[in-house]
Parts: sequence; C-alpha cells; structure tokens
Amino acid sequence: MAGNYVYKKDDEADDYNERGISYFNVMQYPDAVKEFTKAINLIKTDPDFYINRALAYYSMHMYNEAIKDCKSAIALSADRGDYHNTLGSIYDDMNKFDDALIEFDAAIKIEDDVPDYYYNRGNVYWRKGERDRALEDYNKAVYLNSADPVFLYKRSQIYTEMEKYEDAIADLEECIKLARNPEYYKDEANIYTLMGNRKKALEVVENALKTSPENLSLKALKSKIENVK
Repeated sequence: MAGNYVYKKDDEADDYNERGISYFNVMQYPDAVKEFTKAINLIKTDPDFYINRALAYYSMHMYNEAIKDCKSAIALSADRGDYHNTLGSIYDDMNKFDDALIEFDAAIKIEDDVPDYYYNRGNVYWRKGERDRALEDYNKAVYLNSADPVFLYKRSQIYTEMEKYEDAIADLEECIKLARNPEYYKDEANIYTLMGNRKKALEVVENALKTSPENLSLKALKSKIENVK
C-alpha cells in the first residue's frame, strides 16, 4: 500500500543510472550525462555511476571530463580492470600513448585473461612504432579468443606491414571462415598481388564476388588486378 512506501535514495539513484544507460544505448549522450549526474548527486560513492558518465563524455569527445570521471571511479574501486581500460582508451584517442600504456598495463595486471586489454595495448605499441611488442599483444589476444575476427584481422595487418605475408594470409583465411567480410578478401588479394601472384589474387576476389556480387570495391579491385602489367 502507498502508506507503507519508504523512500530509498539508492533506489532513486539506480533509476537515474538506468535511464542514463537507456539514453546512452540510443546515443543520446547529453541526456545520458544528465541522468548519470543525477545519480552521482544522490550517491557519490558508486564507481559505476562515474564510469558510465565517463563513457558518455568519451562518446562526445569531452576527454577531460571523461578522464576526471574515470579517475573518480578508479579512486573508489582500484581493482576494476575495465575502468583502467576505459581510461587507457581515452588517452590513446588523445595520442597520450605513455599514459595509455600505464592504464592498459594496470588493467592487465588486474585481469590477465581479457583479450581486449592486450588488443588495446597492442594498438598503442603499433602506433608508437613498436611492432614486435604490438605483435606479442595481438598474439595474446588471439590466444585468449581465436573466435573474434577483429583480433585476427589486426594481426594480419601487422604481419603484412612486417612482410610476413604467409602469416597474414593464414589469419585472413581464418577471418573469412568466421565472417565473410569483403575487406578480408580484399586484403588477402592485395597480399597475393604484393607477392606477385596475380592469379591467386584474382581467385580470391572472384570468390568474394560470389558472396557479394554487387560490391563495387571488389569489382574495382578485380579490374585493377586484371590490368596489372
């Protein structure tokens, strides 16, 4: 009965947080920030409220605000790898690579079995020009989750840059088994072209066109390969 209702501040804060998540999921980030802020104003000790608002700020490229909220969340709960991973991603977007590495290292120290952390750290190493260290992290990400084509595809790209073409092709073949993305076929065909094997490159593109017959970029690539002198 209404007369038995007892107001609970925690419940109201959770309601604001849930509304914020709903706004975030439909990319209405300013509204999400408003709801997360209401939750924080009621309960200032829940780290999830801060990290949720940080993600909303991050999505709006409001990096300084996002960093501040990430640090607040970490101060309240330093043993959450995902909080450090979020902060590392923000620093990475800001090209603050050394700061990003500190956060990804912290995330991995807390949880050493999350492939995304290694993948994100590998991206930073690659952007810093440290390809061997990047490859080590991509290898770890693939080891932890070989069913995610994102990890395999990124590793294929660094293999290509390192001119380890056979390894790159092997990864792309695995990507194609998992998801018939035209980009995988295009990259594989381009590698065969780099290797001087135009026949195999055409074969790859023709197989891709069987799956995506109207793909203009595949058609253009086929024409380009056919006209190579």
